[in-house]
Amino acid sequence: MATEIRRLIFSHSETTTAIRNYGTSLGMKFPEGRVIRARYAGNAEYEFHSMKQFKAPIQGDYNVRETPKAITLTFFDEKTFEQKFINLTADFISAALIEYSIQNKIMMPKNAEKNLDLTEFNV
Repeated sequence: MATEIRRLIFSHSETTTAIRNYGTSLGMKFPEGRVIRARYAGNAEYEFHSMKQFKAPIQGDYNVRETPKAITLTFFDEKTFEQKFINLTADFISAALIEYSIQNKIMMPKNAEKNLDLTEFNV
């Protein structure tokens, strides 16, 4: 049987918007500026992460595969030329991007398995 693979690629500006909107709804604050880099952090960053136990309802509703990894986001503030770093769980970022997709009417099959992957320029 044929297998369909679909990939949604989010730019760093879309990722910034998704994370800010989703985090704000949970009362979180983020550094000023925009995301310029996303990379997987080491195992220790995940093992000791305070959000490790956080599970958004949307993860179950949209069949998101749990990813036991932390991701370090680099924010760049163009006003001060500062770079600031924040660690988030991959599951938090997945939930933020799904919420972003729903709000922006990006079609996504609800029952299909979803995975998060990082490239140098996109999420």
